[in-house]
Amino acid sequence: VARTLLAVGSMWPSLLLGIPAGLVDGSWRQAVNLVVSLWGELGTALAGIDLRVTGEEHLWEQRPAVFIFNHQSGIDMLLLCKMLRRDIVGIAKQEARRNPIFGPVMAIAGTVFIDRFNHARAVEALKPALDALREGYSLVIAPEGTRSPTPRVGRFKKGAFHMAMAAGVPIVPIVFRNTLDALPKHGFVVRPAVVEATVLPPIPTSAWTVDMLDAQIARI
Repeated sequence: VARTLLAVGSMWPSLLLGIPAGLVDGSWRQAVNLVVSLWGELGTALAGIDLRVTGEEHLWEQRPAVFIFNHQSGIDMLLLCKMLRRDIVGIAKQEARRNPIFGPVMAIAGTVFIDRFNHARAVEALKPALDALREGYSLVIAPEGTRSPTPRVGRFKKGAFHMAMAAGVPIVPIVFRNTLDALPKHGFVVRPAVVEATVLPPIPTSAWTVDMLDAQIARI
């Protein structure tokens, strides 16, 4: 419980240090980058998460990109902050905005919130995310749309792939293992654990067409 409180609470010193430091440079994006990287480092250390990354060079090989990951645990967001560090825009379900702890911080960081149960609104909400891609920022999205209670990957939704194709940027898959050991779905207490992350090589989308999309998603 103490580890969990410290890991979540480390968000606030990250904000207090990151935002003023970034604003001294006159850059709100730099402030957000500092908060993201600080919280990733502090939070994982305090939670007792030993994150071991294979293929880390693929995180930086081609940016901007659309980073996709298998979403199993509430700890995923913290791990992604530690790995991706800067110039990222997250995409999250609308319900996350109402979270009293993470919701305001996610909004400050420029997270795009979508309504999973209203297709028209979801498509409309993704327009700022596509604009961010075109401005040079990377997107982070769980293509399953929700957390899986088991290690088995669920069916992918198409939004991430449509945006990558429209912006002509690559898809970069991140595969997490053992995150359920650290924090299972619907769990509240983080347990110390070794989490493995494998970053796969960027997958070009510039030659994709709409007719090819289903086959490409199935392959990924």
